[in-house]
Amino acid sequence: MRFRRCVTGAVSIALGAMAFQATAACTDRTDPLASPVAGVTLVFNDGAAARVALQHGQIQEDGRLRQPALVPSAASLPAGRFGPAEGQVVYLESDDKGGRRVCRLEQWESRVYSPLERAQSDGKPGLRRDPAGKVQAASSRPMPGQQRNPILAKLTPHYFMTRVDAFFYDAGGHLVEARMHETPEITVASNHAARSVVADRLTFCARYDAQGRMTMASGPSEAVSVQPGFQCSQVAPDTAAMTTYAYYPDGTLLSQLRTPGPGQADDDTASQPPSARGRGQGNAWLKDKDARRQEALFNFIPKQGIYTFATHDMGFATFDAQPPYEQRSTDGSAKLAYDFPIQPVPLSVIDDQFASLDRYPRIRTYPHRSGSTVMEFFDANRRAPRQRQWRGADLNRQEMYGANGKLTRVIHYGGMPQEVAREDLKRYAESGVLKVTPTTSGYASYRVYDYDATGRERLVFVCWQHDVPSNRPLRHFPWWTPDPTPKRSKEDALIYGMKNVANRCGTPDGKMLIQGLAQINAYMAKQYGYDVEKLSYDEVR
Repeated sequence: MRFRRCVTGAVSIALGAMAFQATAACTDRTDPLASPVAGVTLVFNDGAAARVALQHGQIQEDGRLRQPALVPSAASLPAGRFGPAEGQVVYLESDDKGGRRVCRLEQWESRVYSPLERAQSDGKPGLRRDPAGKVQAASSRPMPGQQRNPILAKLTPHYFMTRVDAFFYDAGGHLVEARMHETPEITVASNHAARSVVADRLTFCARYDAQGRMTMASGPSEAVSVQPGFQCSQVAPDTAAMTTYAYYPDGTLLSQLRTPGPGQADDDTASQPPSARGRGQGNAWLKDKDARRQEALFNFIPKQGIYTFATHDMGFATFDAQPPYEQRSTDGSAKLAYDFPIQPVPLSVIDDQFASLDRYPRIRTYPHRSGSTVMEFFDANRRAPRQRQWRGADLNRQEMYGANGKLTRVIHYGGMPQEVAREDLKRYAESGVLKVTPTTSGYASYRVYDYDATGRERLVFVCWQHDVPSNRPLRHFPWWTPDPTPKRSKEDALIYGMKNVANRCGTPDGKMLIQGLAQINAYMAKQYGYDVEKLSYDEVR
């Protein structure tokens, strides 16, 4: 080992790797700040660009999970040196398979230079300063936990240790735990910022199945828990943020579920009962008829189940596909969604790729090529909807079906694209059924049609505008014939309408049943069940 003293008093360390042959544990859980002496190999780097870090698991293009790993790996870890301001000591231990693995990282900083200070004009690192801002090197203090190691003992006059990351493996060689420990000198390293020393913090946990596949991970993007002494055995949906994994027999991922920790929330659940809090998000990878992987996203409540689901796989759940689905949008961004407003469905539906979804009440939503959004409402154990809604800015068409799947009622509000539905109000007027000019756009533009067992249509309810001063319908009837009424300007018509026109609804022959916008809307909800369905789990109606 060779040291070269610089003119500034800093020490650069040119060191390959030095090994101690023994079998002692890498990090002593009872004294984690004590640097190990035996059974390890030490490798140095500059603590910045070349530092080793724990990388979380990643899903690969082939659908497999790359497990969390320390990178660079022990096999590709180059021998380096401390930088003038900081450095990292990497400890390697035997992996019992003829190789080595990272078992401990130590962060060190110079007593003279600070990595937090602005570089000097000559390019050298900034000098360390005291709390008052004056240049002052950190005093050399005894470091028995490091000085017991003959290599580190030569560093302590020039550098001090600030942090330890300890890594633990199971008998199969899988990384199962990581803990972080700060030294009292961390306050010096942070430019004396007011903060407490984190003596112990669990930063990563993982569990594996018999095939060595990771089934649960917590961390390392954020600490598993801020509670000192918290153990991996305590990780659960109500104690820590966690991600769980399930697999197909071929080892590709079936699902990934992310549950937030107790201090987090994916949704605004302040008004929800405790059982509905701590909501999570998940991904499922479905295999289509050609065995291609199709991704789906969903939200769930632990111990309850999935309450909303979406996928760009438009071939999903073909057992629910109805005739209008053939005219769905072919836009590449189109997605098929399901909501479960009554009760979340159990997470076990993922296991059979949602083939059992028809056992539960559900709403199927998709975009139609007309630009409307279609929502179909299914009861449990049924594959024919009891209701279908066509929505734009408003609910424009509501179809209601009987137990036999036949259409029983249609409610129109405003206009609809002709490729969705064609109304022939003129036919009803010519036959004498309709005797007022109906409102077909804007406020109070309801029309209700009922259908008998043979499918025969009957117009039963319309709305119209009523001229109060003359006590007669405002619009000329029949509307397709010339209107002899003098025309008002748009401004005059607006003023007149605000003062003298009422919205009325009733039977097609002009018999009024209800008047006033608020009253009409309430009547439609109560009398005809218009727009009363709960559309999502969180909606309150």
